[in-house]
Amino acid sequence: MQRSSRYDTRAPFGLGLLGLLVLVALYILPALAHAPTAWPTFAPLQTGCDADRRSVRHAGGVALGAGAYRPCLIDTGMTSGEPGLAITRDGTILRSVATSPAGIAVSTDNGASWTRRLLPAGTRTGIPDGYLDPVTDRFFYSALGASPVFASDDKGATWQKGVFDSADRYDWNRVFSGRPAAPRGGAYPTNVYYCNMTTPGGFLTGARCFRSVDGGRTFRTSGADPYRRGDCTNLTQPQGSGMGRGIVDPADGTIYIPVHFCGAIELVTSHDEGRTWHRHIVSRMRDSAAKGILNAIASPAWRRQLVSGRSNAVPAEMAANQFSDALAMDAAGRLYLQWIDETYLPVLAWSADKGRTWSRPVRASPPEVVQAVLPSLTVTPEGRVGLSYYGTTDRQGWTGYLAVSADPTAAAPVFDTASVTRPGRPLMPEACCWASGPQEYTVARWSPDGTLWGAFVATVPKGDARGVLGRLVRR
Repeated sequence: MQRSSRYDTRAPFGLGLLGLLVLVALYILPALAHAPTAWPTFAPLQTGCDADRRSVRHAGGVALGAGAYRPCLIDTGMTSGEPGLAITRDGTILRSVATSPAGIAVSTDNGASWTRRLLPAGTRTGIPDGYLDPVTDRFFYSALGASPVFASDDKGATWQKGVFDSADRYDWNRVFSGRPAAPRGGAYPTNVYYCNMTTPGGFLTGARCFRSVDGGRTFRTSGADPYRRGDCTNLTQPQGSGMGRGIVDPADGTIYIPVHFCGAIELVTSHDEGRTWHRHIVSRMRDSAAKGILNAIASPAWRRQLVSGRSNAVPAEMAANQFSDALAMDAAGRLYLQWIDETYLPVLAWSADKGRTWSRPVRASPPEVVQAVLPSLTVTPEGRVGLSYYGTTDRQGWTGYLAVSADPTAAAPVFDTASVTRPGRPLMPEACCWASGPQEYTVARWSPDGTLWGAFVATVPKGDARGVLGRLVRR
């Protein structure tokens, strides 16, 4: 495997551990000593399109005026695990995963009504992943651990089960597909890939990929691991790989996977269908992994959650290195990548040479957003970028954001952004993101009519979150 850099920085942990203990003593223990409060206050979701609200145009974190879109909020009426989103060529929306019982929410009328299509009995809903092969419209669903991959050609009415040559599958499963790198026979036109973490949890793990040449019926280990536990020797950084969904270049079958690894944003590529891998640095992060933990402990909203008795194992400060659908390619072969930078804000970069060099990252959020987490990116063939993420204007409540840029490769690209809820009515009236079960990603998708959609959740007083979507409608 070729690597563009070596990780050999080592640092003592004593001072950091002492600081962590001091913060726990100052902030966490006093919070736990108080009786639970009635906070947060949950308000009913206000669904529909807001005729009196407009998106805001901005560039470089500076507002430029009113935008061209009005935001809409759609409620599936179903409880949800972590959100997935796929839109077929005929405009059918597949929103995964619905819980109790496990299924997908399907709409054929732009979200006006929803039908639950059940997944096979016993299907898990932890780390749910829904993916649509754009060539065949076959939908794939997978979940945490050594779960099968289920595939459907009829939008969830029936399912076929895919099997693996290894049970060494644990976490952060992602399916993607694309043309083979070399000509081959077989009835199914694309390779289907499944990549996941090699050990439970994202802090001490590597990544492994599997390949299917028969449409998801059988998956075999593709080759070497893109990332291995132990590759990172910088003890100030997470010793694991927070990878996003891969994409496949339709021109030659090259695989690209974005990874937040060992203090850097990286792109890992394979020209031989996952047998071997090459790594490229996109951007180095200047802060250590301890920053997220320390900032979470110091967060007033998280402490308030603890006082109120709300469980939130992974606050936003500790999820800044997580992304799912953060990489995309346009018809010209340009790559676009979004991530959360050291200031906890979303940034966008692009590459015109297949990931070897990258533009300077530019801020992708409006000035009123002071913190963001769990970004996603999608792009049209002509290079129109759509973004989704959770954001906050006060670090107390969080809501979903959608953004469009028609000039993402400009020196100062302009974004058109709106929250999917009204001010004062956030999807999460508390610290993001695990108060109603694990929430580790958002998903943005373009529909065939050119509308940007995003999948989010709304937290609730008890139980699983509410499954919602947002979209931007041109005024």
